[in-house]
Amino acid sequence: MTIQWYPGHMTKAKRMIEEALKLVDGVLEVVDARVPVSSRNPDLLELTTKPRIMVLTKIDLADPAKTKQWLDFWQSQGEKAVGVNLLQGQGVGRLRGLVARSFSGLKRLPRLLVVGIPNVGKSALINALTRRRGAQVGARPGVTRGKQWLSGRGMLLLDSPGILWPKFEDQETAKRLAAVAAIRDEVLDQTELAFWLLAWFSQHYPEALQARYGSLDAQNPLEEIGRRRGCLLSGGEVDLHQAAALVLKDFRSGRLGAVTLDHSPSEVQGCKDWKDT
Repeated sequence: MTIQWYPGHMTKAKRMIEEALKLVDGVLEVVDARVPVSSRNPDLLELTTKPRIMVLTKIDLADPAKTKQWLDFWQSQGEKAVGVNLLQGQGVGRLRGLVARSFSGLKRLPRLLVVGIPNVGKSALINALTRRRGAQVGARPGVTRGKQWLSGRGMLLLDSPGILWPKFEDQETAKRLAAVAAIRDEVLDQTELAFWLLAWFSQHYPEALQARYGSLDAQNPLEEIGRRRGCLLSGGEVDLHQAAALVLKDFRSGRLGAVTLDHSPSEVQGCKDWKDT
C-alpha cells in the first residue's frame, strides 16, 4: 500500500496560510501527541520564522513517558512546547501562560495563527482558548473551512485549514498519519492499514493487544479479531473491511491504551533533525 493524499484544496489552503502569516505575531503549531514528529508539517515550518509555540494535543491518548521525552527534548533545543488534553482542559492554563510570557513585549494582544495537519485538534484548541464553541469541530480531516479571527483571553486567534505536504517520502510516516485519521479513510486500503497497525502493536505494545483482543494468531490476527467480534459475511466468512474499521476505531478512541506511534528521542538517531525520524 502506497499512501499519497494532497487534494487540490490544500494548495489553496497553503496560499491562504502564507497570506495569514503576514498578519500575525506568532504561530501555534498543533501536533498530535501520538505522532509528535510525524504530524509536524515541514512545509509549515519553512513558511515562517515568526515565534512558534508547539501544542501537543490528545496527550490522554499518547504514551505519557514518550510525550514527556519529546517535550523535554524540544524544550532542550530551545523550542516552546506544551501538552494539552482538551477534553479535560489539562494544560490549557500552561499554554495561556506560555503565550503571555512569549509575547510580553507587545503593547496589545498577540495575534496568533493556529496551524497543523488535518485532524490534530486545531478547532478544539481554539474552542478551549476562547471558552466557547467558536470554531467548527469535526471527526473527519479537512472539516475546517475559510478563515476567521476569534478572541481568546489574552490573545487573538486566526484559524487555518489543515494541510499536509505534497509527497510522503517515508511511507511509515504516511501510515502513522493514516492511523490517527490525518488522512481520509476513503483514500486508503483500511484492511492493509489495520494489518500494519496490528503488526506494529505486536512489536511495540503486545500487552495492549492481549488486553483488548486476547491471544491472536500471528499470521491472521485481523481475521481472528473479526471472527471473535462478529464481523461476518453470509456463509460465515470474515468481513475483513469491517474488522479493520473496528481495529482502527479501537486505536483512535484509546481502547488499545495510551500509545505513541513515533519513536522517542532516545530511540532516534540524529533526532535534532526531526524530518529524518
